[in-house]
Amino acid sequence: MSVFPSFEPYFTLPSQREALARRLAPRSAPVSCDELRRILTLFDDVRGRGDDAVLAATREHDRVELTRVAVSPRDVADDVAALPGDLRAAIETALGNIHEVNARLVPADTDDMLRPGTRVGERYRPLDSVAVYVPTRKGPLISTALMLIGAARAAGVPRIAMVAPPLASGRWEPQTFAAGMIAGASDFYVGNGVALIAALCQGTPSVTRVDGIVGPGPGGIAAAMGIAACLGSRTVVGLGPTDCAILADESAQPKNIALDLMAEAEHGPDSSALLVTPSAALVARVQSELTRLLAGVPSARRAVLEHVFGVDGFGALVVAPWDEAVALIDRFAPEHLMLVGPAAEAQASRIRNAGELLLGASAPFAAANYAIGVSAVLPTNGFARSHSAVTARDFMRLCTTARLDAGALASLAPSVIALATAEGLPCHAASIAQRAPSYQ
Repeated sequence: MSVFPSFEPYFTLPSQREALARRLAPRSAPVSCDELRRILTLFDDVRGRGDDAVLAATREHDRVELTRVAVSPRDVADDVAALPGDLRAAIETALGNIHEVNARLVPADTDDMLRPGTRVGERYRPLDSVAVYVPTRKGPLISTALMLIGAARAAGVPRIAMVAPPLASGRWEPQTFAAGMIAGASDFYVGNGVALIAALCQGTPSVTRVDGIVGPGPGGIAAAMGIAACLGSRTVVGLGPTDCAILADESAQPKNIALDLMAEAEHGPDSSALLVTPSAALVARVQSELTRLLAGVPSARRAVLEHVFGVDGFGALVVAPWDEAVALIDRFAPEHLMLVGPAAEAQASRIRNAGELLLGASAPFAAANYAIGVSAVLPTNGFARSHSAVTARDFMRLCTTARLDAGALASLAPSVIALATAEGLPCHAASIAQRAPSYQ
């Protein structure tokens, strides 16, 4: 008997488009106005009471009693020393690949002759300091720490802080913090996530203010990042519960597809996992593999998977012709997208909205999540329609440059003076006339 007694095996498009839309929406609950007001109040509290407000928020919301938020680097160094050898080697391999990819993404300065006498360009410089939030409440998130801190280091950020919620014991997740130190973090904090974001963008006696804050999390964390941006911190929005899609043709291996869907779905009950294919036969075989494979998953993760693919989850198997399939992918705008099989890979140029595009059966989600080196910190919940993966570029700032010779300035003078006069800004006009003899 199926482990998914309430799960429809698949949806057929276009006839069941509305039914599929109801299943997939909302992919995550929005932040309510009441919750946003509470977060704003907490920001004010942190501004006024500093560390005491962070500790109080941790006690109230995380149900953990802390005496301090700063973690000694010496204690994290002990966590590094305690890493098993094979895990340390895996961390070093993944980090090397992450740095290699991100180093290639760092933009070069430019200085080009645009018109005679006019040079324009761009200068890129790293932020002076950033913080990386890693939501380790449910367990280690080594990969997130490596992805974000590795990207910041590749960008050249000199000071990187790592932030995480506490474990029930009041300590921090040791393997994730150890990975953060190996990757290049030098400051470490533990406490309520929203309160620490408030502290990082304003500063407290124990928490040094940073110029940028990045990291995934639920709605409250996303809202806190938005408020931090209003206070001058560089942030990235749209990093919430994971979602994935696989676009496959009939040549795809059903067991591999089932395992790839399960790999993303096991992140949590709010994960989304979507298979889209023109082949009804492939869907039937994948459904059979899901049923069979789930029996062997440890009970805690099996419960998560049963929810995702159950009646109240965001898992779906969809049969659709190629045009309809591509349109669905673009509406869904997945965080992770795999194209499996020659006919599916041929659709790559038609797809506009995806956080990452993994081409071929040998580039599964798990490889990208850990060790290829491409970013696995990606826009979720449809944000891929307007946002991109977090890379070294997100830890840099751009300064435009311009140089004019006297002749180039003289050629612009009539336009500048006319526009300044129209806007009622006589000093603008005078500053140009002073330099252009024909206007004196």
